[in-house]
Amino acid sequence: MFNEVPELYDRVRPGYPDELFADLVTVTGMDEGSSVLEVGCGTGQATRSLAALGCSVTAIEPGREMAALVRQRIATFGNVEVETSTFEEWDDRGGRFDVLVAASSWHWVDPSIGWQRAHDVLCPGGWMALLGHVVVRRPGELEVYAETADLHERFCPGNPG
Repeated sequence: MFNEVPELYDRVRPGYPDELFADLVTVTGMDEGSSVLEVGCGTGQATRSLAALGCSVTAIEPGREMAALVRQRIATFGNVEVETSTFEEWDDRGGRFDVLVAASSWHWVDPSIGWQRAHDVLCPGGWMALLGHVVVRRPGELEVYAETADLHERFCPGNPG
């Protein structure tokens, strides 16, 4: 569904704060020499931030229209390659990565394949970073956000927000 309306998806999807990527660098030790695999890059919201760090990024996106949009958005970066594939079917060509990032996308990966595959494509001592949004109910927000928070709590119990 997202692939049919990539511009709309990009416009309404929340982005990620710069502090998140600063923390990612601190925790993983990634730098300009690091190789990053991004699984399910969507329209490139996290991809742009990863590219700005200067590391080498391989971004995988199964949706052709989504992948086309991210290619446009990162065209000025020479350190990003976007491949159209699912993670499960992607040809890694023997490549290994220092960090695997999945920004609000890991839930789309088949767990019977994905976890082992992630292990296999990471360098020894590599990092896997699963990034996502936390639904927080704030006073004064529209009722739809309150309803979403209730559903999130119901299906993801223990969420501190």
